[in-house]
Amino acid sequence: MAFPSSKRFLLLPIVIGLGIIMVGALAYAQQGLRFYTDYPAIVLGEGQELSLTVKLSNAEIRPTEVLLTVNGPQGWNARFETSSYPQLQVEAATVPAATSKGGNGVLTLNFKAAPPKDTKPGTYKFTLTAKTPDGTETAQCPVTITYKGTPPVTTPTTTKSKLILSVDYPSLEGASGKNIQYAIQIRNDSDKDRIVNLSAQLPFGWQGSFAPEYQTQRITSFKISANGTSRIQFTVTPPYGVKEGKYPITFIAKAGSETETIQLTAVITGTPNLNLGTEAEVTGTGQTRNVHATAGKQYHFTLYLWNKGSAPVRNLSFFASKPQGWTVKFNPDNIDQIQPLAEVGKPTTVDVTITPANRAIPGDYQVTLTAAGTQSHQQMNLRVTVGASMGWGWVGVGIVVVVVAGLTGIFVRLGRR
Repeated sequence: MAFPSSKRFLLLPIVIGLGIIMVGALAYAQQGLRFYTDYPAIVLGEGQELSLTVKLSNAEIRPTEVLLTVNGPQGWNARFETSSYPQLQVEAATVPAATSKGGNGVLTLNFKAAPPKDTKPGTYKFTLTAKTPDGTETAQCPVTITYKGTPPVTTPTTTKSKLILSVDYPSLEGASGKNIQYAIQIRNDSDKDRIVNLSAQLPFGWQGSFAPEYQTQRITSFKISANGTSRIQFTVTPPYGVKEGKYPITFIAKAGSETETIQLTAVITGTPNLNLGTEAEVTGTGQTRNVHATAGKQYHFTLYLWNKGSAPVRNLSFFASKPQGWTVKFNPDNIDQIQPLAEVGKPTTVDVTITPANRAIPGDYQVTLTAAGTQSHQQMNLRVTVGASMGWGWVGVGIVVVVVAGLTGIFVRLGRR
């Protein structure tokens, strides 16, 4: 069918318009994947590491998988990481599909790089590339880093966000099984109220708790006002029997994503605990606290000593309280130290020689044995039953014989009359 020339002129603008629309659509389709950043030129100072937000945009109606690569100077440890916590290094990603309202799907990543130690000041260029596995689509994002070599001047921010911990006495002494208390000061150096969570790293077997200063209520978190200060009583309890020494403790305060710590030290001095016993009390048989001795004769008694504490008993000497005329000797008469029983595994013995007086009247007597060290002392009472000496027995027999003989002679004489 042929159109009149006038109508042909009317159709010409329509055809041209449709062609422009198709070309634009084709050009847009070729820009289905974009790789960009809002800050393509960055300045770094000495000791700084680059952490740059980069974005991948997808105009397709379906998600697009891409492989990520970096081309740039060596030794900068250039890499891509996820933008959300936890931050993980990635080498491939899936860009979301375009939205139903015509908006592009966007994936946000972090591009990180750190200048090597001996990097010279200058300009360093990186090319970030995202490419589909089949290679049909490729998008690139150029990044230029100007390394100054010294930290750039930064404008202080008006909003501060930091916890400040302090303690007047970070190292305290204590004994095993006894509480050790630290006064921790926490300052909220920010412009808003915050919730602070408390925790600690303690040696194995130790216990720890937190409480507001001058209060007994235990807590694990508390609210601190903006630019405010709170004092926390941190109590640690070492187990009984823990060895002497220095033990590290870490106090931890966390508010949101911020974590601050302070290092503390507990110096355990240990506690000696001297004990005295008899052979029967230690082994189940043998000598008890009731002994028998003979006047003028030596009696050997074995004294058992052990230390149930966590620190040595040092400079141990021995004494005795005894009746007049008696002698009590110790062998040895002093001991430098007795280690805790948990370490040595057995008690120490001392030989005690008890000698009643030569003319001691038979009966029961008390002898008190004392062991005294620098930080600990103990006593033991013995009941000593004294029997008569055999020598005096023969004397008595002789007297009886003489008396009987004398009486016999008298009766004989009187009988003759």
